[in-house]
Formats: sequence, structure tokens, C-alpha cells
Amino acid sequence: MSQAKLIVATVTALQLLMATAVAAVQVALPGCPQACGNVTVPYPFGFRMGCFRKGFNLTCDETRRPPRLLLGDGVEVDAISLADGTVHVQTKVVAFRPLYTNGAVGARRSIDHNYSWYGGLPEVYKSGGAQLAVSTEHNVFVAIGCNFIGYLVAVSDGGREYVSTCSTLCNGKTRDALCTGVGCCWMTIAQRYPGYQVKFKDLDDTAAAYAGQSRASVAAFIVDREWFVGTMQNTVSFNDFVNDDFGSGPSSMPTVLQWWLDVDSDRDLVVKDPRSASRWRCISLNSFAAYIGNAVNKVRCNCSDGYEGNSYIVDGCQDIDECLRPDVYPCHGTCINMPGTYRCSAKKRIISLAGLITIIAIVAGFGLLFSLLGVAQVTKKLKKRRAKKIRQKFFKKNHGLLLQQLISSNKDIAEKMKIFSLEELEQATNKFDHNRILGGGGHGTVYKAILSDQRVVAIKKAKIVVQREIDQFINEVPYFHR
Repeated sequence: MSQAKLIVATVTALQLLMATAVAAVQVALPGCPQACGNVTVPYPFGFRMGCFRKGFNLTCDETRRPPRLLLGDGVEVDAISLADGTVHVQTKVVAFRPLYTNGAVGARRSIDHNYSWYGGLPEVYKSGGAQLAVSTEHNVFVAIGCNFIGYLVAVSDGGREYVSTCSTLCNGKTRDALCTGVGCCWMTIAQRYPGYQVKFKDLDDTAAAYAGQSRASVAAFIVDREWFVGTMQNTVSFNDFVNDDFGSGPSSMPTVLQWWLDVDSDRDLVVKDPRSASRWRCISLNSFAAYIGNAVNKVRCNCSDGYEGNSYIVDGCQDIDECLRPDVYPCHGTCINMPGTYRCSAKKRIISLAGLITIIAIVAGFGLLFSLLGVAQVTKKLKKRRAKKIRQKFFKKNHGLLLQQLISSNKDIAEKMKIFSLEELEQATNKFDHNRILGGGGHGTVYKAILSDQRVVAIKKAKIVVQREIDQFINEVPYFHR
């Protein structure tokens, strides 16, 4: 197996993996085989009598292992796609060796040849009834060699029409591996046909133009654009086509053909549907038909969103259970399948009665605890505020304000006298500790106190407030500093 064939086999294997999901539902007519070897064969294609539609008959070569699916005059089929209406096949490479004639100034090359290239159905193409053609979207025309022009020509009732053309140059330079015109060129295909003529013509047939050139071959082919750009240029040397060992290069290339239905002749498969954008759908419910390009009579069918299968079979489009495919249809809740769609509802937590009672009890307990703590804090603050008001009341009643005024009005008195707060007195007496008592009488108790500056003083804590003694103390304050 050549390197190109090995790559094609890899691509085909990937396509088969993609087709497995479709093959899980019925894609062929009842009682008809759904595959030939490794290739899924959906209706309207088939290879047994009564299993295909006219113009879509294939051949399954079961003498090979694995069996090979063939189209028309022996073109090998790699895959058939219902989704985009394509058939992936292996088509021939048109290659030949130019003629060289010796003249007075050297070898002269002559390229002026016409070849035929068909996508697999030359008989149908010649009869004008083909519903299969080269996909202009998926393919490109490639020409390989030196100093020539490659033409892709369509032959129709209106005569010949140039569809694509590209030219290559060499002039002794190494061929360009990127196929940008030096020894290799490629071009998009303007119009779809089942087959073309391939023409080669010299750019310069003088002997000087080919001095030193080897007698290499030239080649042209239609190839899958994605495969060519992404794979062939990195794995298949162009020298395989144009070396002196003629014919050593790949003999076939992967090509994508496009197929369709005709709304005029396929009325048993295509029916009118005013809900569809094209006003048509296929025979299966939950399907739609889309026009092919600008053609008003060529359509391709597909299953509607939320359905899969074969829209060309009665009841071929079946509802998808999206809940079984969380990787494609994510749902972070409860997935509920519905016709053509699905619904995702939020998860509901089920809590037992015992668990609910426990939660309520815990919440109530914390609520009660916080309430009690709050009441205690409020009560404590109220007591402090009340005690402060009482102290302020007695401070005023006992001429405390007058005493403050006397002290602040005289600098000498202020330096020798100080009004202490209750907190300072409690700190100095260790909260009026009974071990600090020095003596006492009927009017109060005298405590030993140590002030913050380490001075030792005596403090008398009155038991009975005698207003006359307070007045006398206030009157004598001005004389204390003398």
C-alpha cells in the first residue's frame, strides 16, 4: 500500500467512526444490507436489486477482504455522507511523459495532449442523466510538472468551457513543496460536472527552456482540498509524480463527489412543505430539503434538529434522546427528553421529616442563643448607662462642678489638687480591698491607696453624706494651696 493510500485509509477510518452514530438507526431500506465492508451504504444508494434508487446503484466486491464498495466503472468508494450529501471516492491521476525531440540546439519538449477524467459514472454522464458531480466546495484541481499549463475543461451541450487552469514554472529550481507555482500549482474548481477533459500545453517549447531538465512526467488530478492542503503536502513528495521512473507515484487521489435529488423527477421522495425554507422536505417526517447552490430544482435532505437517521426513508428521522448524550447536550439538573429537543430542570433536594425537624431545632437553638446573648448585652449597656447618669447626678449635687471650676480657675490650685474618677480610686485601693482599710468611723472608712505615680495616700469612703461637711470642704479649697 502506497503512502497516499495509507493516508486515505486513515481518513476513511475517521469518517467511518462519524458514520457509526447514524448507522445505529435504519439507514437502508428494510431487508437491505446497510454496509459493504467498512462503508455504510444509506438509501438512495445500494448494491442489491430493490435496495437502491435509479442512478445510485453501487457494486460490492465481496471477493476482496475486506469487501470494497465500487461506483460506476470501478471507482472505489471510501464513505457516503447523508449529512452533507457527499461521496468520498478514489479517482485516477492523469499522468504522462512528454515527448522530446533532438534538434540542432538540443532536446525539445512537446506537450499538447487531451485526456478524460470522470468521477466514476462516465456512462451516466454521457447520457446526461447524472445526479452526481464533483464538489466545487471540497475539491481543487492540481497540476504537477515543469513549464506547462494545465486546463480543466467541461464538455456540455453548449460546447467546451474552461473551468479551471493553473501553470507551473521550474527553470532549474527545486520544486516548491507548498505547491505555489514552482513545479506545482492548484486552483479551485468553478463548476461541478461528473467529468472533465484535462489538457496540457507547453509554456515554452524551446530547447533552451529545458536545457538540463530531466525527462520527467507531468500529472494532474482533482483532489479533496482538505486532504491535499493538510496532509498530502507534508507526506507525499511531488517527485513521486515526476521522476524518471514513470508511474511510480500514486495512481489515485481522494475526491469528494456531491449528489442530490431533483424536485421534478423525484416527487416520491421529495414532498412540498410550506414550513420549510425551500418549501420542500423529504419523505420522512421531521426532515427538510435545502437547495444545492443556486439551482431551483436540486435539493438535499436532512433530518430536522433533534432528529437523526435517513430522511429519504419513511419515518427515517428518529428523535434523539439528548439525555443519553450529556457530552453533546449538557444538563446540570434533571434531563427530560422531548420530541426534537430536551428540557433541563433544576435538581430538587429531598429532605426527610426527621432531617427537617433536626434542621429546624438547630436553627431555633442558635436563634434563642443569639437572642439571649443580645438581651444580656443590651442589659449590661443599660446598667452602665444608668450608673453613669447616677454618678453624674451626685457629682453635680455634691458641688463637683463647682470644685472643677475652682481648680481650673487657679493655676496653683490645679498643680496641687486633682479630682479622681471612681475607676482611678478603685484601682488605687484595689477596688476598696478590706486589707487596705486603715481605720474608720461613723461617717466612713479610710483606705490606704497607691496612686499611679506611686504616691501613698489615704482615701475616705463616706458612708453617710453630710451636706454641711461637703459645703465646708468646698469653701476651704482656696486655702489648701497656701
